[in-house]
Amino acid sequence: MRKTIILSIIGALFWGIVGAVPFTWFSQGDSRWDKTRLGNGRDSIGNSGCVLSCLSMLLNAEASNPRVTPDRLNDWLRKNGGYAGNLMRWQVPGQIDGSGPGLELVSQINKGNDWKYLSEELDKGHKVIVKVSGRSSHWVLVVDRDGPYDQASSYIINDPGTDYYVQRTLAYFGGFKAARSYSGNWLDEQAFDLGSQIYIVPISTDEIFLYELSKLPIPADVFVTLENKLQVGITGYFLLGLFDQNNNFLRTIDYEYASLGPKENLDLIYEMADITPLNEQGCDLRIIYSKHFSDVPSLNEALALPSKGLANSTNSTELPLD
Repeated sequence: MRKTIILSIIGALFWGIVGAVPFTWFSQGDSRWDKTRLGNGRDSIGNSGCVLSCLSMLLNAEASNPRVTPDRLNDWLRKNGGYAGNLMRWQVPGQIDGSGPGLELVSQINKGNDWKYLSEELDKGHKVIVKVSGRSSHWVLVVDRDGPYDQASSYIINDPGTDYYVQRTLAYFGGFKAARSYSGNWLDEQAFDLGSQIYIVPISTDEIFLYELSKLPIPADVFVTLENKLQVGITGYFLLGLFDQNNNFLRTIDYEYASLGPKENLDLIYEMADITPLNEQGCDLRIIYSKHFSDVPSLNEALALPSKGLANSTNSTELPLD
């Protein structure tokens, strides 16, 4: 088998992956950076880092960028004129990846509850950071709309002001007072496509007999085709994850670090040491994408792609044609 060492940190990395949001989320109160000084002022990220955390969500979910977290972005902004005191200069974060297809500030308004503006920006594929109503100064990230354009309850938000991810809409705050819109190539389920089913190719029938006779687990190769639907390349860790019948992540089977060009397909081959969970426990395989490897990650930085189904069984040894 190609890989003989199972990295123990993988299991810790994604134990809660099914509960993760479909778009990157960070808490400004995360213990990794909540006490860090924000910008050039005296306040901390934990107290006043809502804008920084929202921008970090965008940059981390933008395909052209490496992994960007609030502490890393804060350091970069302090060195590159991103703050006036501890107030954000809104156009500067888009310069972190230079000019081109990455994150860019495209428009802004200082007008409350302009639902037409917010709806049109989201329809363009942009993500919008808004200053919410009912607070003196708190900003959240609007990631999508689901419902009538002129209703606060239609706008799904990522709120950095909570200690853990909470599903909310703008109705929680009663609307918004100002907005900043950004373009980007967002890493979500729409960015990837499992171009074919996940193919399970076990060892030959003769070898299966010997494994069963010796009461050894039956291994298999797993073939996956991914399609990148974005106009930019994607690089990172593509992990083969095992999920139970209730969509709970169990463990990582294998992984590949790879680059997938714009509008390109990528064929990946993984090794599965034991196919018993698929045959006898009704488990499922899915691809998990992450920009980084860490034993203490944010569980909302990874993306688990829904499986389109498994092909082959222990009785088949050839890769079927589409």
